[in-house]
Amino acid sequence: MTVTGELQTYPAELYRLLKKQGYHWVGRHSATKKCKWLHESLVHNRSCYKEKFYGIRSHRCLQMSPAVLNCMTYCIHCWRAMPEDIGLSWENIFHGGWDEPEKIVDGLVHEHRRILSGYKAQVLAGKVDEAKYREALNPNQVAVSLSGEPTLYPKLADLIRMFRERDCTVFLVTSGVLPKALEALSDLSAEPTRLYVSLTAPNKEAYLKLNRPIQPDLWSSLLKSLDLLGKFKCSSVIRITALEDVNMGSKDVAQFAELLTRSGCREVEVKGYMHVGFSTTRLTDRNMPLFSDVKEFSEELGDAAGYRLKAESAESRVTLLSK
Repeated sequence: MTVTGELQTYPAELYRLLKKQGYHWVGRHSATKKCKWLHESLVHNRSCYKEKFYGIRSHRCLQMSPAVLNCMTYCIHCWRAMPEDIGLSWENIFHGGWDEPEKIVDGLVHEHRRILSGYKAQVLAGKVDEAKYREALNPNQVAVSLSGEPTLYPKLADLIRMFRERDCTVFLVTSGVLPKALEALSDLSAEPTRLYVSLTAPNKEAYLKLNRPIQPDLWSSLLKSLDLLGKFKCSSVIRITALEDVNMGSKDVAQFAELLTRSGCREVEVKGYMHVGFSTTRLTDRNMPLFSDVKEFSEELGDAAGYRLKAESAESRVTLLSK
């Protein structure tokens, strides 16, 4: 059975699973979901590390994807649901047409406000600040990172332009597998505010093992994307997911440092793997490093590649290195 009509023709099992996990669908292939830190900011006045690192107000952030489940890597550390997790194949996902950017943007804001409507009672009860709640209804930051590979959406440049026209900053997180799609964003009007490239593997052999690409040549594509970072005016960030006993050795540090130097990225975010979601079927809690290990690895990496430790969050097991 598949779900059709307004949605892309996804298998019904995946549609139901994601809806149960809190995804709000927009059109055929896009979705938004309430971030944990949006809730924490509204209810407990606690913010995401990105507020500390980049000045992003957690309660005004909308996380979304224009290509839910459409991905070209099957990373072992990914906590999101993938077709193989419920006995399906990637062929069940790649089909259907693409919605227009305007429809996606309008739909996302509508669904975001529907999500937040559940906090009205807490506002009336004095448990959520009313002014903060009203700000949250009008997000000014969009994190394009929720699920899937966003550069597969062929009208991503127009989507980013529309967000920027609405005075939103845009964080784009990509696995770097489509360098031509990134090239199309190098025009100033289509650049994100920050461009994140995920990098879990320090070499091709590790990439095939850890990221499990659906095409064998995607390591070369990732290297091409790293070479493109210097063409962007926006801040470029390489995001390394650190896995204990997997990619945190001295040899890994040296090879990661070579890739960072090659890219010329301005910042490096080192985030410790968290043993949650569907990744628990592929890894163990022993692969989740302590913050002290993440920080030590970060400092070694910074020394090797010429970056300094700029910020850290022990709670989220993440550090920020900067030029």
